[in-house]
Amino acid sequence: MALDLTQAKDAHVDQRLKQELMMWLNSVRANGRPHTVPVWFLWHNNQVFIFSQPGKQKIRNVERNPYVTLSLDTRDGGGDIVIIEGEARLEQQQDAAMLQAYASKYAEQIKSMGWTFENMSKEYSQLISVTPTKFISWND
Repeated sequence: MALDLTQAKDAHVDQRLKQELMMWLNSVRANGRPHTVPVWFLWHNNQVFIFSQPGKQKIRNVERNPYVTLSLDTRDGGGDIVIIEGEARLEQQQDAAMLQAYASKYAEQIKSMGWTFENMSKEYSQLISVTPTKFISWND
């Protein structure tokens, strides 16, 4: 599902997805319990991309059940809600343009941790892509 950028509400969601540094990834464990973690992400070509260390709980969850939700923190005292329902996939190939955009978005944060993008991408080598199936948003 793509956002309709001619619509103000969708354009606002797109802008938030481009600007925010952190979002929450919600997946489901094998026992049915939810698992929620903060993640760095990139909104690129109508998909969300997240890097993870291989074998982490979120990876095991997505392997078993690809349906996830993503949410941004609220703004303005609890308003400006953005939630995405989607289908996650563990990617084996990585698009060069997406990698460059991700490296550019997080250059400052990566450097402050004493890493280079190359070091980070070796440790966080599993790429998760999420294709949105539904956007839920409201701005009070």
